[in-house]
Amino acid sequence: MTAYVQAGQLHAAEGSHTFLKELLGPEATDVPDVVPDQFASQTPDGRNLTGLLARAIPTVIRSRSAGLSPRAAMARGAAFLDLVVRTVVADTGRQADQVAMVGTPGVRAYVRVVEMPSCSRCIILAGREYGVSNGFLRHPRCDCTMEPVTRLHRPAPVDANDIFERMTPEQRRKVFGEAGAKAIQDGARISSVVNARKSMDRVEMFGKTVQVTHVGTGSRKKPRRPPRLMPEEIYRLAESREEAVRMLYRNGYLR
Repeated sequence: MTAYVQAGQLHAAEGSHTFLKELLGPEATDVPDVVPDQFASQTPDGRNLTGLLARAIPTVIRSRSAGLSPRAAMARGAAFLDLVVRTVVADTGRQADQVAMVGTPGVRAYVRVVEMPSCSRCIILAGREYGVSNGFLRHPRCDCTMEPVTRLHRPAPVDANDIFERMTPEQRRKVFGEAGAKAIQDGARISSVVNARKSMDRVEMFGKTVQVTHVGTGSRKKPRRPPRLMPEEIYRLAESREEAVRMLYRNGYLR
C-alpha cells in the first residue's frame, strides 16, 4: 500500500514542471525542475506515510470493539484508507505545484481554482488570490487546485457566484441545503450562508426552539449581539417571501 501511494505522489509531483510550462508559455523560461522523489518520502505534512496508513488497523479493531460486524469494521478501515490516499496524493500535487511557483521568479501569486463537485467551504474561496508562498487552505479529500499569476498570465475570474449560477438545483440543495440554496437565490451572500453553519446552535426564541448561528455575533460564551436566525428558521417563520427577505436583511444574509 505504501508503494502504491508513493507512486501516486511521484506522478502528482512529476506533473508540476509541465503544468507551469504549459500555463505560462513564453514566460516559462525560468521554471525550475521539481525533484519528485523529495515529495514521496513522507506525507505533505511531514508524517511517516507507512505509519499513517497503518492506522487503518486500529480503526478496524476499535470498530469491532464497538460492536460493528466484521464486514462493517473492514468497511470503516477501507474508508479511512481511501481518505488518506486521496488526501495525501492531492496534497502532494499541490505542494509540488507551489514549490515550482515559488521557484519561478515571474510567478507573483496564485488563484484558487475550485474543481466541481465541491463543498460549500471551498466554493466561497473560489477565485481568491494569494501570495505565492501563502499556505493552501484545504480539507480531507479536497481536490481544489491553484493557478499562477504573472505579469502576462492572469486566470479568468471565477468566483462563488459564478459557480452557483452553473450548478443545477439538485447540486445547490446538496451543497448548501434546501434553505441555504433558497436564501442564496433570494440574494443572500453565499459566504454569509456558509459561514453561518460554522457555529450553529438551538436556543429558545419567540417562545419556541429555533436554529441560530453565533457567527458574526461574538461567541457562544461572550455574545456581543443576539444570535442570528439560520436561513431554515427564517423560511419557516416568515409568512411571505417579502417577510423572508426582510428577515434575511435583518439577520445579515443580505446587505
